[in-house]
Parts: sequence; structure tokens; C-alpha cells
Amino acid sequence: MDAAPTTRTSGTDKLGLATIIAGLCIIVGSVGSELVTDWLWIVMLVGFILLLYSVPRIHRVQSHADGGASEWGARLVVFGGGIFILLGLIYLVWEVVGTPPEDGPGWANVLWPIGFFSFLIGIVAFAIGTIKARKVAPIGPWLMLIGLVLGVAIDMATGAFFEDDPETTAYGFLIGIPVFGLGLIWIGKELRGGGAPNATTTTP
Repeated sequence: MDAAPTTRTSGTDKLGLATIIAGLCIIVGSVGSELVTDWLWIVMLVGFILLLYSVPRIHRVQSHADGGASEWGARLVVFGGGIFILLGLIYLVWEVVGTPPEDGPGWANVLWPIGFFSFLIGIVAFAIGTIKARKVAPIGPWLMLIGLVLGVAIDMATGAFFEDDPETTAYGFLIGIPVFGLGLIWIGKELRGGGAPNATTTTP
């Protein structure tokens, strides 16, 4: 017998809205920074800040049904995403007050892969846990999972992931990150609409 539908609350409404805005910012920032102007990466940075707000709270909503995967995934997302945000803010200040070195300082070159792989593993674990929990329709976390993994795989296969040349088009980034953002938007709409028909939840 199916569980009762998710109860929509002011908490899930706010969480859903924050998740939708995070997805929109990530889509606009990723596409715009590649095709329009580099400065649109700031919009993507805002998306990551909202993502760090949303992911732990989504885990809290589904904590009794997602197993340990989503919990550890959420922690890794916060850790890795926090490094992204820190580096992004430092780079932004650097751009305002001077010209950052093209290759970046050594400490940033160490922190970036730590943040990236923590975030990647965290999203994979979080998405798997969210699919398992079925508090929202599984298409949202599937889009997150497929978008991020596919984007990284394409850019690694083409060499764009390892290339610093700004003239190199990162097709995986252009394809995968918007799909990832679409997954966030889908999850946000589900949270605002009450979640999957067979889901139950608690107030975040």
C-alpha cells in the first residue's frame, strides 16, 4: 500500500524555491559564462551557495528513507561546494583589486581538485539516496546524476577538463551542467508541489 502524499509546508515551499533558484542560476551561469561573458560565472556561484543551503535540508526531508548514502553525500557536497565557493570569492576579489595569475597559486591548485572530487562523489551519493527515498519523483535526482557525470566524462574524453585554454569549448560543461541544474529545478518543483505521490516527509 502506498504511503500518504507529502505534506506541503512553508518549510518545503522555501526549500523548493531555493532549490529552483539554485538550478536556474547554475544553468544561466554555466551557459552564459561559456557563450556570453566570463563574468556570468558569478551567477553560477550564487547557485552553488543556494545548493549548499538546499542539499542538507533535502536530506533532512528524506532522512528516514534514503539510507546513509544521502547523508554522506550531503556532507561531501557541502565540503566540496564550500571549497568551490571559497575559491570563487577569493578569485572575485582578486579580479576586482588586481589580476590573478593565469595558472593560479599553488594552494588553489591543490584545493580545487579536492573540492571537485568531493562534490562529484557527494552528488552521486546524494542523488542515489534521493532516488532510493522517493520523497520526490526520481527524474530530478536522475537528471542531477546523469548531467554531472556525463558532463565530466565528455570533458575528460575530449581533454577539455584538463585544458586551461579559454578558447577550448567545454562541451561536457555546456551539456551536463544545465542538465544537472534542470534536475535541481525538478526537485524544487516537487518539494513545492508536495513531492512524489507515494512519498511522506517531515518539515525541514
